[in-house]
Amino acid sequence: MYPQRRIVRQALMLGLLVTLVVLALSACTAGGQEEGTKARPLPEDEKALHPGEYHSVIFKPSLSFHVGKGWANTEAQLPDSIEVGEVEQHEEIGWINFVNVKEVFKPGTTKVVDTPKDLVGWYQHHPYLKTDKPESVTVGGAKGEQADVLVKDLPEDYYGVCGRGCVDIFNLSGGKQTTYHYEAHKRRVIVLEDVKGETVYIAFSSAADRFDEFTPEAQKVVDSVKWGGS
Repeated sequence: MYPQRRIVRQALMLGLLVTLVVLALSACTAGGQEEGTKARPLPEDEKALHPGEYHSVIFKPSLSFHVGKGWANTEAQLPDSIEVGEVEQHEEIGWINFVNVKEVFKPGTTKVVDTPKDLVGWYQHHPYLKTDKPESVTVGGAKGEQADVLVKDLPEDYYGVCGRGCVDIFNLSGGKQTTYHYEAHKRRVIVLEDVKGETVYIAFSSAADRFDEFTPEAQKVVDSVKWGGS
């Protein structure tokens, strides 16, 4: 987890762990109620999740997805952002972000501009990001491109809205931002440029030494995405 988020989340992770234990015990007594049930509303605040299908409440375009055991809503849901993570004891193994991209930070500045029509190209030409060759993907029937992205060549004196050692990517509602930190993290980015007329970004990331472990679990969630809610 990024430095400025670690301290804030220690208490949250402990609370999520306790809740996950309770949910696991409840699942054992419920015995198979998950199958065939209607998608639940995704909590608007940080909260552990029962295994099953969830639909967005305030995020647009509306979507639903399925999570297994050990997942939690790790950020407050916004109209343009959702974050869920896989939690193990006091630690997040990794997390998935869904963003309706309206504004990006102009590279090398704190200036906010409208999302470019070619967001994949914006990534490829960003001076502080290294992007693999994009591959075509489909998520919930929406076509897009996928690539692994790392922070690179970040000047030592670079300072953005997110502070030092990080790159501002997207400007979100509620005074939030999507940021990438110059650490040993890996992330896989998916850009869908036309989901009901919106540009949607999906990314899953984790510490580099856990990325291979987390990727299959994250991919299951992404593969379960359906646009349009429950």
